[in-house]
Amino acid sequence: MPSRALRAVFDVWESLFHRAFRLEDLEPGTEHLFFVAKRRYFGRGFEVDGIRVNPGDRVVELHVNNDMVERALREDGNVVRAMVQLLRQARISMPALARAVQRERFADAQVLYGVTMIHRGIERFGFHTYPLPNGIAKSLTTWHLTNVLKMLNPDANHIIETHHDVLQPKLVVASKAKIIEMFGEGNAVSHAKTTELSVDNEQAVPLES
Repeated sequence: MPSRALRAVFDVWESLFHRAFRLEDLEPGTEHLFFVAKRRYFGRGFEVDGIRVNPGDRVVELHVNNDMVERALREDGNVVRAMVQLLRQARISMPALARAVQRERFADAQVLYGVTMIHRGIERFGFHTYPLPNGIAKSLTTWHLTNVLKMLNPDANHIIETHHDVLQPKLVVASKAKIIEMFGEGNAVSHAKTTELSVDNEQAVPLES
Protein backbone atom coordinates (compact mmCIF):
# COMPACT_ATOMS: atom_id res chain seq x y z
CA MET A 1 0.00 0.00 0.00
CA PRO A 2 1.13 3.62 -0.48
CA SER A 3 2.58 5.40 2.56
CA ARG A 4 0.10 6.63 5.13
CA ALA A 5 0.94 10.25 4.34
CA LEU A 6 0.34 9.82 0.61
CA ARG A 7 -2.82 7.86 1.25
CA ALA A 8 -4.09 10.58 3.58
CA VAL A 9 -3.48 13.18 0.86
CA PHE A 10 -5.30 10.99 -1.65
CA ASP A 11 -8.27 10.52 0.69
CA VAL A 12 -8.54 14.29 1.16
CA TRP A 13 -8.34 14.77 -2.62
CA GLU A 14 -11.10 12.17 -3.14
CA SER A 15 -13.32 13.91 -0.61
CA LEU A 16 -12.77 17.32 -2.20
CA PHE A 17 -13.33 15.89 -5.68
CA HIS A 18 -16.65 14.36 -4.64
CA ARG A 19 -17.82 17.65 -3.17
CA ALA A 20 -16.56 19.86 -5.99
CA PHE A 21 -18.14 17.72 -8.70
CA ARG A 22 -21.24 16.89 -6.65
CA LEU A 23 -20.97 13.14 -7.01
CA GLU A 24 -24.02 11.30 -5.71
CA ASP A 25 -24.32 7.85 -4.17
CA LEU A 26 -26.63 5.52 -6.05
CA GLU A 27 -28.26 4.69 -2.72
CA PRO A 28 -27.40 6.71 0.40
CA GLY A 29 -25.81 4.45 2.99
CA THR A 30 -25.10 1.61 0.55
CA GLU A 31 -21.76 1.13 -1.20
CA HIS A 32 -21.86 0.61 -4.97
CA LEU A 33 -19.27 0.55 -7.74
CA PHE A 34 -20.54 3.79 -9.28
CA PHE A 35 -21.21 7.38 -8.35
CA VAL A 36 -23.25 9.66 -10.61
CA ALA A 37 -23.39 13.37 -11.38
CA LYS A 38 -25.30 15.55 -13.80
CA ARG A 39 -22.98 17.25 -16.24
CA ARG A 40 -22.78 18.90 -19.64
CA TYR A 41 -20.87 16.87 -22.21
CA PHE A 42 -18.00 18.70 -23.94
CA GLY A 43 -16.28 15.93 -25.87
CA ARG A 44 -16.74 14.88 -29.47
CA GLY A 45 -20.25 14.06 -30.61
CA PHE A 46 -21.40 10.45 -30.69
CA GLU A 47 -24.51 8.34 -31.00
CA VAL A 48 -25.55 5.42 -28.82
CA ASP A 49 -28.72 3.32 -28.99
CA GLY A 50 -30.12 5.79 -31.52
CA ILE A 51 -29.58 8.84 -29.30
CA ARG A 52 -27.32 11.63 -30.53
CA VAL A 53 -25.10 13.40 -27.99
CA ASN A 54 -23.56 16.74 -28.94
CA PRO A 55 -21.27 19.08 -26.99
CA GLY A 56 -23.31 20.93 -24.39
CA ASP A 57 -25.94 18.21 -23.95
CA ARG A 58 -26.80 17.07 -20.44
CA VAL A 59 -25.48 13.62 -19.51
CA VAL A 60 -25.31 11.41 -16.44
CA GLU A 61 -21.60 11.23 -15.66
CA LEU A 62 -20.35 7.98 -14.12
CA HIS A 63 -17.45 7.72 -11.68
CA VAL A 64 -15.96 4.50 -10.34
CA ASN A 65 -15.72 3.90 -6.60
CA ASN A 66 -11.95 3.88 -6.05
CA ASP A 67 -12.27 2.25 -2.63
CA MET A 68 -13.80 -0.83 -4.25
CA VAL A 69 -11.11 -0.85 -6.94
CA GLU A 70 -8.44 -0.72 -4.26
CA ARG A 71 -9.94 -3.65 -2.36
CA ALA A 72 -10.22 -5.74 -5.51
CA LEU A 73 -6.57 -5.12 -6.41
CA ARG A 74 -5.42 -5.70 -2.84
CA GLU A 75 -7.34 -8.94 -2.37
CA ASP A 76 -6.24 -10.43 -5.68
CA GLY A 77 -2.93 -9.47 -7.26
CA ASN A 78 -4.05 -10.93 -10.58
CA VAL A 79 -5.50 -8.02 -12.57
CA VAL A 80 -7.78 -10.17 -14.71
CA ARG A 81 -9.33 -11.83 -11.64
CA ALA A 82 -9.66 -8.43 -9.97
CA MET A 83 -11.52 -7.20 -13.06
CA VAL A 84 -13.87 -10.17 -12.81
CA GLN A 85 -14.53 -9.28 -9.18
CA LEU A 86 -15.29 -5.69 -10.18
CA LEU A 87 -17.63 -6.94 -12.91
CA ARG A 88 -19.56 -8.84 -10.24
CA GLN A 89 -19.79 -5.63 -8.23
CA ALA A 90 -20.98 -3.80 -11.35
CA ARG A 91 -23.75 -6.35 -11.83
CA ILE A 92 -24.84 -5.90 -8.22
CA SER A 93 -24.85 -2.11 -8.68
CA MET A 94 -26.76 -1.99 -11.97
CA PRO A 95 -30.31 -2.09 -10.51
CA ALA A 96 -29.38 0.77 -8.16
CA LEU A 97 -27.93 2.68 -11.11
CA ALA A 98 -31.17 2.16 -13.05
CA ARG A 99 -33.14 3.58 -10.12
CA ALA A 100 -30.75 6.50 -9.66
CA VAL A 101 -30.95 7.72 -13.27
CA GLN A 102 -34.74 7.88 -12.98
CA ARG A 103 -34.48 10.66 -10.39
CA GLU A 104 -36.15 13.90 -11.40
CA ARG A 105 -32.86 15.77 -11.58
CA PHE A 106 -31.68 13.49 -14.39
CA ALA A 107 -34.87 13.83 -16.43
CA ASP A 108 -33.20 15.86 -19.20
CA ALA A 109 -30.14 13.57 -19.46
CA GLN A 110 -30.65 10.65 -21.82
CA VAL A 111 -27.16 9.14 -21.88
CA LEU A 112 -24.69 7.85 -19.28
CA TYR A 113 -21.06 8.70 -19.85
CA GLY A 114 -17.72 8.06 -18.17
CA VAL A 115 -13.99 7.57 -18.77
CA THR A 116 -12.32 4.70 -16.95
CA MET A 117 -9.73 1.94 -17.04
CA ILE A 118 -12.30 -0.44 -15.50
CA HIS A 119 -14.24 -1.33 -18.63
CA ARG A 120 -13.38 -4.91 -19.57
CA GLY A 121 -16.62 -6.88 -20.05
CA ILE A 122 -18.84 -3.87 -19.33
CA GLU A 123 -20.63 -4.32 -22.68
CA ARG A 124 -22.76 -7.10 -21.20
CA PHE A 125 -24.43 -4.48 -19.02
CA GLY A 126 -25.66 -2.40 -21.94
CA PHE A 127 -22.63 -0.13 -22.29
CA HIS A 128 -20.51 0.60 -25.34
CA THR A 129 -16.82 1.50 -25.20
CA TYR A 130 -14.83 3.85 -27.41
CA PRO A 131 -11.08 4.42 -27.51
CA LEU A 132 -10.24 7.96 -26.50
CA PRO A 133 -9.24 10.19 -29.43
CA ASN A 134 -5.51 10.90 -29.56
CA GLY A 135 -4.51 14.28 -28.23
CA ILE A 136 -3.80 16.21 -25.06
CA ALA A 137 -7.11 15.20 -23.46
CA LYS A 138 -6.21 11.51 -23.82
CA SER A 139 -2.71 12.12 -22.45
CA LEU A 140 -4.01 14.02 -19.43
CA THR A 141 -6.72 11.45 -18.75
CA THR A 142 -4.25 8.57 -18.98
CA TRP A 143 -1.82 10.40 -16.69
CA HIS A 144 -4.55 11.12 -14.13
CA LEU A 145 -6.00 7.60 -14.07
CA THR A 146 -2.53 6.05 -13.96
CA ASN A 147 -1.65 8.14 -10.92
CA VAL A 148 -4.93 7.22 -9.24
CA LEU A 149 -4.05 3.56 -9.80
CA LYS A 150 -0.59 4.15 -8.33
CA MET A 151 -2.18 5.58 -5.20
CA LEU A 152 -4.44 2.55 -4.93
CA ASN A 153 -1.77 -0.09 -5.52
CA PRO A 154 2.02 0.08 -5.02
CA ASP A 155 2.57 -2.35 -7.92
CA ALA A 156 0.73 -0.12 -10.37
CA ASN A 157 3.71 0.34 -12.69
CA HIS A 158 4.15 -3.41 -13.06
CA ILE A 159 0.41 -3.91 -13.48
CA ILE A 160 0.23 -1.30 -16.23
CA GLU A 161 3.30 -2.67 -18.03
CA THR A 162 2.03 -6.26 -18.03
CA HIS A 163 -1.64 -5.44 -18.70
CA HIS A 164 -1.30 -2.40 -20.93
CA ASP A 165 -4.04 -3.55 -23.31
CA VAL A 166 -6.50 -4.19 -20.47
CA LEU A 167 -5.92 -0.91 -18.64
CA GLN A 168 -6.25 1.56 -21.50
CA PRO A 169 -8.68 4.36 -20.52
CA LYS A 170 -11.84 4.27 -22.62
CA LEU A 171 -15.01 6.25 -23.03
CA VAL A 172 -17.93 4.21 -21.67
CA VAL A 173 -21.45 5.17 -22.76
CA ALA A 174 -25.01 3.84 -22.61
CA SER A 175 -28.48 5.23 -23.12
CA LYS A 176 -30.51 5.74 -19.98
CA ALA A 177 -33.39 3.89 -21.61
CA LYS A 178 -31.19 0.83 -22.19
CA ILE A 179 -30.04 0.69 -18.58
CA ILE A 180 -33.61 1.02 -17.31
CA GLU A 181 -34.82 -1.59 -19.80
CA MET A 182 -32.19 -4.10 -18.67
CA PHE A 183 -32.03 -3.38 -14.94
CA GLY A 184 -35.13 -1.41 -14.02
CA GLU A 185 -37.85 -2.66 -11.71
CA GLY A 186 -38.99 -6.12 -12.78
CA ASN A 187 -36.10 -6.68 -15.18
CA ALA A 188 -33.03 -6.95 -12.97
CA VAL A 189 -33.72 -10.39 -11.49
CA SER A 190 -34.26 -12.16 -14.79
CA HIS A 191 -31.43 -10.33 -16.50
CA ALA A 192 -28.92 -11.08 -13.74
CA LYS A 193 -29.16 -14.77 -14.65
CA THR A 194 -28.10 -14.12 -18.24
CA THR A 195 -25.52 -11.34 -18.12
CA GLU A 196 -22.62 -13.79 -17.97
CA LEU A 197 -23.57 -15.16 -21.39
CA SER A 198 -25.61 -12.52 -23.17
CA VAL A 199 -24.03 -9.96 -25.48
CA ASP A 200 -25.74 -6.77 -26.56
CA ASN A 201 -25.92 -6.73 -30.35
CA GLU A 202 -26.58 -3.01 -30.69
CA GLN A 203 -23.68 -1.01 -32.06
CA ALA A 204 -22.57 2.48 -31.16
CA VAL A 205 -21.76 4.95 -33.90
CA PRO A 206 -18.04 5.89 -33.79
CA LEU A 207 -16.88 9.20 -32.39
CA GLU A 208 -16.58 11.96 -34.93
CA SER A 209 -13.06 12.73 -36.07
